[in-house]
Amino acid sequence: MNALVSIIIPAYNYGFVLAETIENLFQQSYPYWEAIIVDDGSSDNTREVVEGFAGTDNRIQYVFQKNSGVSAARNHGIRISKGKYIQFLDADDLLSPEKLSIQVAFMETHPETDLSYTNHLYFENDDPQKTYPDYERNNYDWLPRINLQGYDLIRQLMYSNIAVVSSPMLKRGLALKTGGFPEDSHHTEDWEFWFLCTLQQARFTYIDSEHARTFIRIHGQSVSQGIEIMQAGELRFRDRMEQHLQQAGLSAGEMEQLLQQNLKSRDKLFKYMMYHADLTNFDYLKKLVKITGKKRFFSYLLKSINYKRKQLFKGSSRKYTGNAG
Repeated sequence: MNALVSIIIPAYNYGFVLAETIENLFQQSYPYWEAIIVDDGSSDNTREVVEGFAGTDNRIQYVFQKNSGVSAARNHGIRISKGKYIQFLDADDLLSPEKLSIQVAFMETHPETDLSYTNHLYFENDDPQKTYPDYERNNYDWLPRINLQGYDLIRQLMYSNIAVVSSPMLKRGLALKTGGFPEDSHHTEDWEFWFLCTLQQARFTYIDSEHARTFIRIHGQSVSQGIEIMQAGELRFRDRMEQHLQQAGLSAGEMEQLLQQNLKSRDKLFKYMMYHADLTNFDYLKKLVKITGKKRFFSYLLKSINYKRKQLFKGSSRKYTGNAG
């Protein structure tokens, strides 16, 4: 079994960890791969690090582009890739040694599957032995384990993302059909890409193997701030979902069900964001206005103020310990 896997790695100023990422690829039990590192206009030593490896192993390819964003870098990699299958990998993340072998074997023996995906673990940059199933480090296993196609798969992807970007392996032809990652999407570009794959009647299959894992590095920056940014990106994506659905060839009844599901999810998310937002952070509030429009923003702003007032009142009531008599 020697199907070529194209590992596409976008990199922007990640020279400080790229050597570890590339060396991790040499530990793969599956040898038939090419690694395309797309340097997205880095100003650090990314070029020197990659070219050092490329000089000793022709499976490593360095490509430079003017800074255009992670989606544009992945799309550049897709266009020049030569593999039968594609594996995306962020510049600071890692793969378990058997991951490629297990997924290639599965894809070759299950040609009806267009995209297979595996489990993942998040690990702390300063303490790699500490791992978690979720980015927030709450030990919440959010991963849906599915084998779906068509309407049921679209519905699942409208409910939630199904994988981190370095978990799936997919057929290169599928990636080309979608047109690649949406370059105007931010923080949900991988979710939107999987969603576009569903519209091509792709079948997604989860591979349940403890030996097939992807490992995502958690950096020191604020987790709560990262969550807020991702939530804002999800709101924008949910607005675009309705446009994407026009390509799905669904019945009128199916379309109506999905539109109603999306509307409920969008309103629920926005309500949560407003109720938990720091109302003194004007830069964040301005971003929400841009995403949602003034009418919906101010409607929920009033509800948020009322909610926070009630919470404050409840807190004051619990603290009061006076005697009734």
